Amino acid sequence: MAHSHLLVQHLLKQLEHHAATRDERDPRPAWLAEFVERAAEHFVPFSGIGRVGCECEAHDDGWEARLYLGLTEMVGGKDDGQAHGPGFELHVSGLLACFTAVNDLRWNVASSRGDGGGSFLTVHGLVEEHPVCVKAYSRAPAHVGPALRVFHDGRVQPVE
Repeated sequence: MAHSHLLVQHLLKQLEHHAATRDERDPRPAWLAEFVERAAEHFVPFSGIGRVGCECEAHDDGWEARLYLGLTEMVGGKDDGQAHGPGFELHVSGLLACFTAVNDLRWNVASSRGDGGGSFLTVHGLVEEHPVCVKAYSRAPAHVGPALRVFHDGRVQPVE
């Protein structure tokens, strides 16, 4: 027990290293990361909790941010291993208010066949002076794993 502070120091150093390497892996500029955080607040699950996922990509004419509510995987019980996309409401006026200016707004309705991200809302606009296109999808893309795990005892764990 006398050396337990060494363990705590070691864990803190690991945490600092993890945070630093995560920041190095995130190619998004700070203004875009802040915008995505604000935009994500406007996804409201119908029940329970949800975690917004985001994929950002730089283009010649600005950034594209693809947002969606991630899947929830059940752990334990009769539904063990099943993943489902939660129903949600997107507060569109709140999303639009995250922009400095909105140039275009479109609703894209996808076919029920196929494994794409479903229907999505597209917003083109400016964040500060930066051109941004946001696509808010009705479901998570097929290549993305679960965002949350809900255990049979009610615990919820984010998936990294």
